[in-house]
Amino acid sequence: MSRFVSAKRVDSSSADWPDRLRDLRRQLEERPSLLPHHFLEAVLPKIGGACFALNCGRRGEAGSLVGYAFLLPRDGSGEGAAYTLRYEHVAGTVPLGADEISRAVERVLPSNHTTCFYLPEADHSFSPTHIDLDGVDCGRPDEEEAAQIRSMQQSIWHSPPEGLYPSDLHSAQGGAGCSLVARVDGAVAGFLLGFFRFPACPAMPAFHPYRRELQLESQLLAVAPGMRRRRIALALKRLQARQALELGIDLINWTTDPLLFANGFLNFTRLGAVACEFQPSLYSFRNELNRVTAARLSLLWAVRTKRVQKALRGSEHSGPIEIGSDPDLTVVNQGHGAPLFSAASARIAIEIPPDWVALQRQDQPAAQRWRDVTNQLLSHYLGSEPGHYFITATGVSGSRRYIIGERVDDSLLDGLFALA
Repeated sequence: MSRFVSAKRVDSSSADWPDRLRDLRRQLEERPSLLPHHFLEAVLPKIGGACFALNCGRRGEAGSLVGYAFLLPRDGSGEGAAYTLRYEHVAGTVPLGADEISRAVERVLPSNHTTCFYLPEADHSFSPTHIDLDGVDCGRPDEEEAAQIRSMQQSIWHSPPEGLYPSDLHSAQGGAGCSLVARVDGAVAGFLLGFFRFPACPAMPAFHPYRRELQLESQLLAVAPGMRRRRIALALKRLQARQALELGIDLINWTTDPLLFANGFLNFTRLGAVACEFQPSLYSFRNELNRVTAARLSLLWAVRTKRVQKALRGSEHSGPIEIGSDPDLTVVNQGHGAPLFSAASARIAIEIPPDWVALQRQDQPAAQRWRDVTNQLLSHYLGSEPGHYFITATGVSGSRRYIIGERVDDSLLDGLFALA
């Protein structure tokens, strides 16, 4: 009797999902081609991806485990969803062919869903590009630059090997939704990595003009320490927006730590992104930049809006809002002291630390108190329904730093999401 390969989805909604992932990584022996644990745990389900266990045996029998298939959303041309099927084989088990694996997975997917098989350890091609953006050479990386991206991840975040993204993702066949580097004098000065994402945004009338069935999840953005304050991150995001529009993608998502003021200034002021969703504990990891609970704002970048196009032209207001100059704004905390939960003004300001990274390094108990208070405030105030708030800007008052929320009503939504 011929062998039969079956696929079973590993349930990412179950309570034991993190434990299953740890078992999976042990079975696959923590190879460099494995996607990071935090990505598999928190991001893969969010973007509409999936994980399948592959078993081989006789038809009607359970069979034995031979590998895992990780499905990453891709830009398909058909009516159904398309995925890059990233296959990792368990060493020492019976080898499988690409067709066997693809057929096994597609049998348990909806009939209009398709997969494109991808083997990380195979030879892949790279398609480097070069576009000059204000003196910065930006584009897709070559193979050597892809390896440098992995090294840069480690040097900036001090992540362990299992926390690094594999270099092959940046290949032409790797299935990434966006892979860009910025080069200065021929050296990699920064990079941007993103994935395609299936629908995920608030179901509000303001989004009706926009394509929602395929989006981008911008996962990782970094600039080398010696290259900061040269608008390299802005150049990479501008190119990402341009490429998204060329693909017919209107909505780009990513997450950010709400307590990083410089990131907030880039995201809200320079780029015109907004946030109405908050996750108080998105990732379980700890690293150099995340020494306490990894809370995140979920950002939405509607790249066809007037707001975003104006910001990308550099014609949006050039700096943070001066807190004292706005009579319709309520400050809802003073440091990590008692928060105010009764604000109903047109705008609110949530104070954040002037230097969050340094505070975590120098006084972790104080950092945790900041995190606890701001988590309470963001959980209370943020939302897309009338009366809640979108984070839309940053603010300052002397040495104090803030993120600014605007109260939701039809006028605000029209202003944030009007088509350019």
